[in-house]
Amino acid sequence: MRCLPALLLTLPLLAGADTTLRFCSAGSPKTFDPTATDSGIDHIAHLPIFGTLVELRRGTDEFIPGLATSWSLSPDGLAYTFELRRGVSWHASADFKPTRPFNADDVLFTFGRLLNRDSAFAKALPGVSPYVVSFGWEKLIRRVEKLGEHQVRITLAERDASFLHALTQAFVLMQSAELGAQLLKAGTPQRIAQMPVGTGPFQFKSFRADSVIRYVKHPGWWRKDETPRVDQLVYAITPDATVRAQRLKRNECDIADPVGPAELADLAKDPAIKLATAPGMNVGILAYNTRRPALAKLEVRQALDMAIDKAALVRTIYGDAGTLATSPIPAANWAHDATLKPAPHDPAKARALLQKARVLPLNLTLWAMPVVRNYNPNGQRMAQMIQADWAKVGVTARIVTYEWGEYLRRIDAGDHDAALSGWNGDPEPAGTAGQLACGAASGTFWCNPAYDKLLAEARQALDPAERKPLYAKAQRLAMEQLPWTPIAYGRIAVPMRATVKGFVLELDGSRYFDGALPR
Repeated sequence: MRCLPALLLTLPLLAGADTTLRFCSAGSPKTFDPTATDSGIDHIAHLPIFGTLVELRRGTDEFIPGLATSWSLSPDGLAYTFELRRGVSWHASADFKPTRPFNADDVLFTFGRLLNRDSAFAKALPGVSPYVVSFGWEKLIRRVEKLGEHQVRITLAERDASFLHALTQAFVLMQSAELGAQLLKAGTPQRIAQMPVGTGPFQFKSFRADSVIRYVKHPGWWRKDETPRVDQLVYAITPDATVRAQRLKRNECDIADPVGPAELADLAKDPAIKLATAPGMNVGILAYNTRRPALAKLEVRQALDMAIDKAALVRTIYGDAGTLATSPIPAANWAHDATLKPAPHDPAKARALLQKARVLPLNLTLWAMPVVRNYNPNGQRMAQMIQADWAKVGVTARIVTYEWGEYLRRIDAGDHDAALSGWNGDPEPAGTAGQLACGAASGTFWCNPAYDKLLAEARQALDPAERKPLYAKAQRLAMEQLPWTPIAYGRIAVPMRATVKGFVLELDGSRYFDGALPR
């Protein structure tokens, strides 16, 4: 592991009037293109740069204006009309000089990239946004129209209660149509993933993989009179959670995220450190690749699930920072079905099911996360415990791991048998539930039309009281079919120097640093 020298992190604090916020982050982004990734590390790197049409008030699920100052919904619930903010300036760099502020063309460009699989950008950067699939947008969004320089209408094929909330998420961060046109003219559309240009509070300055991302204050940010900002924002990329905690204690970073339960317990004793904590809107899971003949059998997935002593996993891996998962939807989410119970730990029954399925002896690869997350603080140790549990029922598991970006890429390609992963959700359940929809990047390749039908009905019902029973049915179906073994819901805890002011904890795993000051 390459570490950023302490001197490089402390120098900006000694530079005089300039203020610098130092964030010890967990890894390098694999792309600076928000549209095509579902990696939390990527999105945390994108959020300082870009903006969305609609925002959530920090730390809540309350909608507030973003790059759209207002919006209205047609009486039939199908057409959203957005009034766009005027005079919003784009970032400028040595390679790009914007000639106009943000307008409707940029909204059309962003949605065009999301929805058009045949565009030059899609061909240069293969793949469709996982969120477009999980939210069903290719079928849902019928038209995106420019009504004027600062007015856009988005027409849906059916009512969707999750649509407005989806617009607050990182995959719909607005991108510059002017930059897109410039790259197309140069024949280099792939560069959009390397030269991020946004309207957000900070402008991208430089990136050195596995070392550092540097941002500087965007002087033309439209919210500059509302939210204080530091002059420089530095992401000190520190893959090891223990090292992140040590750097925080040594005052080499102001905020470190995430760190494991043991490190948190140690940091909590330090008077120079404070913790921001909340129940996690997340779920740690084990995904079964149903393309594998053995794992395509329900009784095999059931056996593997009940062979795992999940209560022991939670005690050992999470301590008091996690609770046993009973559903793919987090317990903190309003749509969670609290009546669900996990299958009991039953090795004898598990072995009998495997024998009935005629798959023994069974050899599998078990993929261990190489990173610390609130939903899984120690992927390697968890894999070892699962390996031991499976060995008791006749299953031999070979533990595999890769660098995080490569790990995710290979799971999406289906190289694994079973893989530890997880999901940072939000108050809108459609996103988390949609990870198990047909075609979504769930690591399972599971496709159940009855499940998708329930999700569609839940999105069309605008009243939460009507939606909740539909999500309950979907959760029961997912737990019966077990494409995922849900393991735990992790408590969120972000440690920071006690002098930090203004940082607000977001339950969905997003991290915003405008408003956060080092002292």
